[in-house]
Amino acid sequence: MAALLVFGACQSKKENPKDIADHVIIIGLDGWGTWSFKDGDTPFIKEKMKEGSWTLYKRTVRPSISGPNWAAMMNGTPVEVSGITGNEKEPTFKPLVQTEHKAQPTFFHLMRQERPDAETGVVCEWGDFQNYADTLCVSYKKKIDGPSEHPDAIVEESVKYIKDKKPVICFIHIDALDHMGHSYGKGSPEYMAELPKVDERIRKIVEGVKEAGIYDDTIFMITSDHGHEGTGHGGDTTNEIETPFVVWGKGIMKNHEITEPMIQYDMAATVAKVFHLKTPNSWRGVPMDVFE
Repeated sequence: MAALLVFGACQSKKENPKDIADHVIIIGLDGWGTWSFKDGDTPFIKEKMKEGSWTLYKRTVRPSISGPNWAAMMNGTPVEVSGITGNEKEPTFKPLVQTEHKAQPTFFHLMRQERPDAETGVVCEWGDFQNYADTLCVSYKKKIDGPSEHPDAIVEESVKYIKDKKPVICFIHIDALDHMGHSYGKGSPEYMAELPKVDERIRKIVEGVKEAGIYDDTIFMITSDHGHEGTGHGGDTTNEIETPFVVWGKGIMKNHEITEPMIQYDMAATVAKVFHLKTPNSWRGVPMDVFE
């Protein structure tokens, strides 16, 4: 039987009435590893890295497997707690702690509990991403056509949603790099040629946030589920488990390299700190030292 949901003794909204920022936009690049960040043509991301904080050595909770890594970014826990060990639609075994949705609580769940009227959304290219994003707790969810059919649909949908709703939290999942990796081999000319295209899509999303009039009150995070090695998934290798994390925006330290170790589930804690959300005792993530 799963444990009751118990929240930790973090500071409450009454004790901390002002959030660090009013909005968080997260852009997750499926199959984007540290080595391709170093070698790839992504001028916009590298420009924003200098404007904020970053690490190139965020570690995954599972090599080569998307599901538990996306889940950990949102639910603050390793797979032993969440029960999500692969790309299954439901956890392999019961989470140690469960919400009313029978899932380990994510930052979407925490936001819904503390601010039930807050607008939150998920836009994704890989449909199974919704299994890990706790979309029963979000105001808006949209799965768009994959990158092979309409590469820029993710930009159009995300920008429209951001302009219309100005979400408090929006998680945008971009699958194009992983799609190219599986089709042609990660590190192939086709894969490397996709990097600047993804970089440009990110720039357009950021421009959409500016057009929505919320840029100055927003924190942006760009990260990945896992890296890559050769064709397909490469298993237990450094290239698979090391991924970049870049964050900039309101209240974020500039030109700052994160030197402390970072694991996927630390991202959830970092998002929770922005909004002073009360995190459950089951969470293992810690906020990164990126705030001014």
